[in-house]
Amino acid sequence: MRKSGKWMVLLDERILELLEEDEDGFMRPSEIADDSRIPYSPQYVGQRCQKLAEHGLIQEVSTAVYRITDEGRAYLEGTYDASEKNGVTVDTSDANSEQGSDQAGQ
Repeated sequence: MRKSGKWMVLLDERILELLEEDEDGFMRPSEIADDSRIPYSPQYVGQRCQKLAEHGLIQEVSTAVYRITDEGRAYLEGTYDASEKNGVTVDTSDANSEQGSDQAGQ
């Protein structure tokens, strides 16, 4: 079962699913909005892509071109709890070892 965050809307799951299904792995909001399962404007899809990127579930690899991240795949598999993430999700493993444990979670 997927564990969505309060910040998420149903469209976010559809975006993640489309990015996961795409053979190239990269999509623009306009391409996502063109899918028959997405009854929203490219502008709204773009806003949701930005929100998903802020939370680390997708990554903007070029201007308005996105790909799903490992966290996004884990969310789709039900092994990532987006409700526990209140801010930007960032891999800080290297930073924590250099700066000490007080920096963990910031």
